[in-house]
Amino acid sequence: MNSTVSKGRKHGMRLLAAALLTASSLEAFPERTFAADDYSSTESFEAPALPSTWSVENGGTTVLSSKHYKHGSRSLQWTWSNGSKLRATQPANLTAANVKSGGMKLWIYNENPVQDQVAFNFGKTTEINSGIFHYTFKVNLNFKGWRAVWVKFREEGRNPAYTQDPNEMLETIQIVPPASVPSGSLYFDNLEFSPSMVQRRSADYQMPKPGINVGASTWDNVYYYSQQRPTIPLPSTITQQEIDAFDAISTKYEKWVYGDALQYANLSGPLKMRYDSLQDFIRNGLAAYNALHIVRHPGDAITGEALYANADPHLPKFGENVSNTVLLPLVFDYKINGNAASKQKVLDVLDYMNDQGWAEGSAIGTQDHEANKNSGYFHAIYLMRNELKAAGIFDRELNTIFWYANFGKTFDNSVYVETTADEMRTKFMYNLLYVLGMDNTPKKVQYMKGLVGLYEQALQIAPGLADTIKPDGTLFHHQGVYLNAYGNHAIHMTALLAYFLSGTPYALSEGAYKNIKKALLTLELASNKYVMPVGATGRFPASTSPLTSLQGYAYLAMAKTPVDTELASTFMRLWDPQSKVLQDLFKQSDSYGVDYLDTLGGLQLADNLAKTGIAPKANPQGYWVMPYGAMALNRINDRLIGIKGWSRYVWDFESGDKQNVYGRYQSYGNMQILQTGLTSGIVESGINVEKGWDWSRWPGTTAKRLSLDELALNDGFARSYSDSTFVGGVSSQNKYGVFAMKLHDTVFDPSFRANKSVFFFGDKIVSLGSDIQNTDSTHNTETTLFQSYMPSSSMPFWFNSTTSVVSPTYTSTIMSPAPAWIVDPYGNGYVLPNAAGTVIARGVQNSKNNAGTKDTSGNYTTAYINHGPAPASAGYEYAIKIGAGAQGTANFANNTKYTVLQKNSNAHIVKNTEPGKDITGYAIFNSSVPVNQGLIRSSSDPIMAMVQSISANEAVLSVADPDLRITTELSPSAMKKDTLLLNGKWRLKTASTEARVISTTETTTTVEFDTVHGKSIDITLVK
Repeated sequence: MNSTVSKGRKHGMRLLAAALLTASSLEAFPERTFAADDYSSTESFEAPALPSTWSVENGGTTVLSSKHYKHGSRSLQWTWSNGSKLRATQPANLTAANVKSGGMKLWIYNENPVQDQVAFNFGKTTEINSGIFHYTFKVNLNFKGWRAVWVKFREEGRNPAYTQDPNEMLETIQIVPPASVPSGSLYFDNLEFSPSMVQRRSADYQMPKPGINVGASTWDNVYYYSQQRPTIPLPSTITQQEIDAFDAISTKYEKWVYGDALQYANLSGPLKMRYDSLQDFIRNGLAAYNALHIVRHPGDAITGEALYANADPHLPKFGENVSNTVLLPLVFDYKINGNAASKQKVLDVLDYMNDQGWAEGSAIGTQDHEANKNSGYFHAIYLMRNELKAAGIFDRELNTIFWYANFGKTFDNSVYVETTADEMRTKFMYNLLYVLGMDNTPKKVQYMKGLVGLYEQALQIAPGLADTIKPDGTLFHHQGVYLNAYGNHAIHMTALLAYFLSGTPYALSEGAYKNIKKALLTLELASNKYVMPVGATGRFPASTSPLTSLQGYAYLAMAKTPVDTELASTFMRLWDPQSKVLQDLFKQSDSYGVDYLDTLGGLQLADNLAKTGIAPKANPQGYWVMPYGAMALNRINDRLIGIKGWSRYVWDFESGDKQNVYGRYQSYGNMQILQTGLTSGIVESGINVEKGWDWSRWPGTTAKRLSLDELALNDGFARSYSDSTFVGGVSSQNKYGVFAMKLHDTVFDPSFRANKSVFFFGDKIVSLGSDIQNTDSTHNTETTLFQSYMPSSSMPFWFNSTTSVVSPTYTSTIMSPAPAWIVDPYGNGYVLPNAAGTVIARGVQNSKNNAGTKDTSGNYTTAYINHGPAPASAGYEYAIKIGAGAQGTANFANNTKYTVLQKNSNAHIVKNTEPGKDITGYAIFNSSVPVNQGLIRSSSDPIMAMVQSISANEAVLSVADPDLRITTELSPSAMKKDTLLLNGKWRLKTASTEARVISTTETTTTVEFDTVHGKSIDITLVK
């Protein structure tokens, strides 16, 4: 197949990398010629004559037909009569497919649905002739059009009656027609025997159990959910109030798509940008439609480019090349541009897709992530509902939505079933469109109540490691924190749905609303306006913006009457139409990605909210811990400092196929100082992972210096866990705090351990390390202070002098144990009380991009502490003054105003000595040894704590136990009662539901804390 079809941007960038808002990656609409698929192992019947290996038994005929085809221009048409059969003897690769994972892939076209089956038998020729079948299975013929059959021989084709050696050679395939049909025809194409069938084959109406993953929790399990039945009682009537509610939701939806009374010819500002982009989307969609070569033939035959599932190796795809690229452009060309010809093209596309196998009951081989590739289809069906009804195909398409959207999952919400971020950002909307498309009957009410029940269940705080909203407000996917992708899309979608349902009997509960709000506000905290630390970005380190969630703040604010002012002011803090970042967002208008969110009406809603006069809130200030992400955030003025660890409950990093292949050290204490910038802020902060980044030297990390080849992970998603439960932090009233981790590399080098801690006292940060050890004598172990990308090679930095260094190259290795100070090119000061072993290097760095596919280079200034090879018990201490500049750092170095009280394997303890800011932070790694420093004498468990002395008779004590105590994937964090023995006789100033004094003496006080979720607990003590 050598057809050329316009293809929209793969959402590998926008879908998976979430909000990478660069014009080059998201605005371009590149032409793409479908790759020359590998059909070398496939019999697609394109030769001039039928292969001689095929023959009929007892009558019947075979011909090559061009009436229907899945590849090229022909298929095998088999016509049977009077019980005749079809066979192929020694077809290519059949013998090789008789292994554990071997099997067959085949496409079948049926013109006349029947309630019967076609049988497939396999074995030696002599066995087949004797009616003995090594493997056998049947396919239901209850369909019209193309259907995919993907079968593993030893799983779906096993014949219990076959008693011979399972490794006996396969020679022949025999196809037996349905017994109830005296004569008929079937068409076969793309027959392939494979020794390695895909695992994620999907059950469907043709083969109800053709895979091993058919349970309720399996991703995209369409057949399982199609068999469920509602558990909510069917109402006796539908009330006018309920009908009005459905109409109101539908009206909101359509205004969200098209806008509310927009005069398209008179638009300006953000709406004009989106409208212009929409017209580009339409033009490209029309070209893509033409390239599909759809032809209606006499009778009811329709042909075009063959279509395949997302996970099928062949091209083009139902989703990326039709649903997301063609359908909505045609709808908009008809609805917005008034082009009546595009109305017929929509009908043609839908008939063509249905004929190709996109239909109720068809799994097209595999549904693996298929819903993630078809957003345009679901929206197009609802937007064209009246036209489809007139054409007599709306019910067909509505049933197709029910099937592919797993609507049956809404039928029983009595038992918790995890809902993933992918489901939230896709099927949640598609299921709503399905209900809105139903006739106004009691069944519509029944189905809507079930759908809202699913929303409510999914929007509770998710237990254990399940998606999506965690107790700390972070968003999970793949059992880990994902704030730049997946999670931010999911929460945006649920905010939109909350807006649609608001003011109706189906409005989300206050609890669900608050959880969405908590997630949005947490996302804001973790983002320095338009950028977040790489540690929160999963396998997309080059995509650090969460901005696809921007309009979610507006939607959720407007879901309340009156408007939620906290959310509205948050939205206003982020709303800046002059920002290049936002302008790139405004120019999005397509359905190329996983979810369709960039609508004219949605932007109009946001623009209208921005014009109501609500003042933007100030930048958040202070310190927050996110235990479920092993993250902490410190916000000072316009800068954000983010730090990331890993543990028994939090994986280290995620990799993928050409994604983040060098990301091993992303969670080894990775601490990034982010500032705002003209583009995103990440490059303006000196972090540019796609230009010469040294993947072994993330700021703040303690790691072994490895080559790119040694770091590379090209064969999996990683997501490894440590055996350490001590990773996390404590926040004191969200003002100051501690982050610490017992680092143990249980995956790549089990000898590698370190105790790391960071103490946050406003704009002063103290970093300690102890017990750094490993047995690797080949590689140096290093603690990186900073790695700063420089757009200009002469960008200044400072070293022990207020005179800057601007030379493009520079190297210094400090041998003296005397103190030293350095200011990075972005103005942050670093003070080392003992600088021995510190290296400063400046110049061009050569590396590779995060995919490992492209050489990169860039100018950098880097500072790190070299602990040497195979350290036995190394350590470090340095302090950072955020944005201090050269003179400020020099002053800070002369009087750092902190004291390290303890730094060993038992505890790290630091006391801040600034006047009026008497604060002591504790990271108690080993609770069996009393610390007896300051207020805290000892603790029953490893904990983190912070004490702020208000006066001689009053103190604020903040405590967190970082152990989440999660025993299984879906088990919640278990509560534990930790006790602290304090010096002095104290009582609680006010009662607490989470802590209590359980005993006192004249010199000590024992306080008990109910620790859970790694949460920080603040209490005020008085004498």
